[in-house]
Amino acid sequence: MRKMLNTCLATLLLGALSICAADTPFRAGAARVDITPPIGTPMAGFYAMRSSVGVIDPIYAKAIVVEQDGGKAAFVVLDVAYTPRSLIVATRKSIAEQTGIAGERVMISATHTHSGPTLTRDSMMDDITGGKTPPVVDYMGKLPLLIAKAVADANARLAPANASATIGREENLSFNRRYVMKDGTFAWQGRKLDKNILSPAGPIDPDVGVCYLASSDKKAEPLATYVNFAMHPTTIGGVKVSPDYPGYLAKRLAEYYGAEMLTFFANGCCGNINQNNVNWAASQSGIHEGERVGTVLAAAVFRALPNLQPLQTFAPRVRSRMVMLQRRTFSGEEIAEARLTARRISDPKVDTTTKAKAVCILDTVAKKDAPLEVELQVIAFSDGLAFVGLPGEIFVELGLALKKASPFKRTFIAELANGSIGYIPNRSAYPEGLYEVVSARCAEGSGEVLIEKALQMLNEAKNP
Repeated sequence: MRKMLNTCLATLLLGALSICAADTPFRAGAARVDITPPIGTPMAGFYAMRSSVGVIDPIYAKAIVVEQDGGKAAFVVLDVAYTPRSLIVATRKSIAEQTGIAGERVMISATHTHSGPTLTRDSMMDDITGGKTPPVVDYMGKLPLLIAKAVADANARLAPANASATIGREENLSFNRRYVMKDGTFAWQGRKLDKNILSPAGPIDPDVGVCYLASSDKKAEPLATYVNFAMHPTTIGGVKVSPDYPGYLAKRLAEYYGAEMLTFFANGCCGNINQNNVNWAASQSGIHEGERVGTVLAAAVFRALPNLQPLQTFAPRVRSRMVMLQRRTFSGEEIAEARLTARRISDPKVDTTTKAKAVCILDTVAKKDAPLEVELQVIAFSDGLAFVGLPGEIFVELGLALKKASPFKRTFIAELANGSIGYIPNRSAYPEGLYEVVSARCAEGSGEVLIEKALQMLNEAKNP
């Protein structure tokens, strides 16, 4: 009898502990660390060597850590152009050592600013942009610990919090940069007021995803705002470091919420999307354009704030999977032509698309025996919101398809996450050619494979 009573008491105690564990509060913490490179560091974003001569605004590694019922996940956004896989591996190792958060539970994405430092990426681009020069090698050596510090600081600041989310819209800021011409051909980066343009070759994604974190006490102090929007940050140009328009987005939100507000910008599927409005004659580059674009995007966030809905949270559910993709193949004639172009790669008379094609072909030939392996990642801490990390510059059509099929109420997509293999067009874009397609290392259909796999992972996270 006593044994039975003890067993019953033990069962009741375990049940009570389980209920308590399930009722532990959702916690969040956010932090940032300055990762601005020294003046003189080569910059990314172009097929040429550009050394920085100054700084418009600092660039940052920003981190959010979320936790419930003992489970943690981290989101990191970097004001850089892309995320080399070597950087991800080294950074996750440092994060795990400092915080105990396993690497596969950390999503690291790039804002894709074209006014940030070039990073070593084991490509012919290193020779063109200075990716193996001493300043870049030194910067790359320090970067993992700086990023890990941001995560460690966010982890140390974990406190009870509330999360809410909504999706706003901004339909007049982004444009598909591929065009159908009146003669039936396709064009890239259309010229202003060109009467030969018939229509854009594809859609945009007007969604402005907003996830807002605030303390759960009476003060409800702002912690962080995670903004998801699909558009290239190519507004600034020049040779001074800048986070581009996401920096001005962050400034506007800080002016509203207070200086402590951290704004995280995750770029959606914007491989073929930028700010260039061909029906507007005005120049759309420079600091003034970066501020205009960032301010308009901030206005979309402000319009969405009244529609924020509380998220019912649970312990973060994480799925991470390595996927093998097929590399493109090229003819002997194409390879020979690429080698000829490579001899003139620094010639300003050689256009960007021709350079991109040569680099893609020669990189692919050099790595023909190495698998093209990429990581897909899903993190969800509520049925109301899931985050997907994709490994390159993804065409908008693919992102729209994934969001439409997702089982979650809202799905945010961060491209250039956990590594980057360059452009990933949708299948129908390959016959059209143009810059993004000739730049793509992966074979036709690879984008659809990634979306199918990501959708499987979303369903796993939704119904564990």
